[in-house]
Amino acid sequence: MDKNLDIINLKAVKFISMNGAGNKFLIHDSRNQKLDIDKKLILHLLERKDLKRFDQFVQIIKPEDNGDAKVNFWNADGTEAEMCGNALRCIAKIIIEEERKKEILIETVNSKVICWKNNSNISVNIGEPNFIWTEIPLRGGNRELSTLLLELPSPPCKLPKFSAVNLGNPHAVFFFKNNLSPDLKKFGKKIEENQIFPNKVNVSFAFVENEKNIKLNVWERGVGITDACGSAACATAIAASRLNLVERKVAVSLPGGNLEINWKKDNHIVMTGPYEFNSEDIIDISNHK
Repeated sequence: MDKNLDIINLKAVKFISMNGAGNKFLIHDSRNQKLDIDKKLILHLLERKDLKRFDQFVQIIKPEDNGDAKVNFWNADGTEAEMCGNALRCIAKIIIEEERKKEILIETVNSKVICWKNNSNISVNIGEPNFIWTEIPLRGGNRELSTLLLELPSPPCKLPKFSAVNLGNPHAVFFFKNNLSPDLKKFGKKIEENQIFPNKVNVSFAFVENEKNIKLNVWERGVGITDACGSAACATAIAASRLNLVERKVAVSLPGGNLEINWKKDNHIVMTGPYEFNSEDIIDISNHK
């Protein structure tokens, strides 16, 4: 590419701001305009006052296999992420309208996800949960150990046992009675970085209202407190079902909105929820380095 043309492009970079149930994303369509993304760029974009704050940065690129598009994810701290269910729903809305299809396939770094329009919402098939100790991963055990109810080593506050599950990214789910839990904003980072989680972890504090409804607050790995987290909602619904606290189809209520989680009999998890376009912004990032 001509160097002068590259500079011109960086003076007019289009970003899309969307949210899924309150989970906020900044999106760049790199299929149409090449953009080299690194931690420094993401932190620069996060600090800009002419862009809406975001939980994750999402890049759309051309598919490598037979998908309709491929996506890459970064957390707000610039670290790469493997999965973000709510972001997939937002990207699916863009691709479904573009391709004029009822159902599409989105490639991620380690999976292929089917997405479709569901009335006014978007549904995604997140795939199958992984409960294997060494694949979540957890430190200090072997693949045969149960991950259903675990004690957190050296907890930063009084905590119940947690359930661990991987949904393309690692999750620790804590259930509290009477909707009384410690301050997640205060203790979330300490739990995220606990020694048992070699890759850190997404932290969920949950309260089961009844067999069909769960209230949830999430500390997202590399982000902090977030209004919503799709994979955490899935992880929480699965953990609650395994503990016989809820049915396999439940509504999960987060500060930013509600998600419907259906852990189907074929072991696949379908997440359904809303999406919203917030803005399109043309930004000059030629001086970010």
